[in-house]
Amino acid sequence: MFVLGLLDILLVIVSIVIIALVAIQNSKDDLGSALTGTNSELFKNQKERGVEVYIIRATYIFSVALIVLASLRLLGIA
Repeated sequence: MFVLGLLDILLVIVSIVIIALVAIQNSKDDLGSALTGTNSELFKNQKERGVEVYIIRATYIFSVALIVLASLRLLGIA
């Protein structure tokens, strides 16, 4: 019987949170430009504001947490 440890459960939770954070982020690429091949540089260099900043920072933090937890799991430390 396979038993999940605390580290395994944390890996699953962090992975689900990262998927949710990436799914709610606004895309900087336009689908129309992808289909037509045009490249619009008008809004490409705008900085994120408001909630977008927190979503991006949370994505970075959870990504680092995922790397650390996966490394710990791989090395068998925890």
